[in-house]
Amino acid sequence: MFTEALAIIVSVIGALYDWKSRRIPNWLTLGTFVLIFLFNLITLKISQVGYCALGFFVGIALLFIPYLLGAMGAGDVKLLGAIGALTGYRAIIPIFFISTFCGLLLALIWMINQPNRFKFLITTGQILPAVDKQQKFPYGIAISLGTILYIILKSFNVYLFILPWQ
Repeated sequence: MFTEALAIIVSVIGALYDWKSRRIPNWLTLGTFVLIFLFNLITLKISQVGYCALGFFVGIALLFIPYLLGAMGAGDVKLLGAIGALTGYRAIIPIFFISTFCGLLLALIWMINQPNRFKFLITTGQILPAVDKQQKFPYGIAISLGTILYIILKSFNVYLFILPWQ
């Protein structure tokens, strides 16, 4: 329960930073991983150390290819990794899928509210021209919503097609 509450706090802080400055700070993402890793190590929860590290690396791996393709920033990748360190590798996969769905909905709303972006998508097939950083979509918000929704669904024992192994 503590790590889930911490995951919500970290994801919301990351979303707020991403919304305001279009970047997610390393002290939040990597700091979260280091702190939870050291906490598990100091309290001699050896099984949790591996669980934490595996969750971090699975979270990073899930967004690494979109990052390489330029679809998102490194902060988004590290934020999902930090959430994975807190929730573990079993939870980060459904969080990723829920976040992807939230990101799709948010991107559609974002494009519809700005007709120039929608027109650019239809005429060029690209979502955005490579211009100002402030025009980029803050995917940290989708990660935060995915984290919150996953924890809510899990607490009510709602198992969707992406949650059967929980």
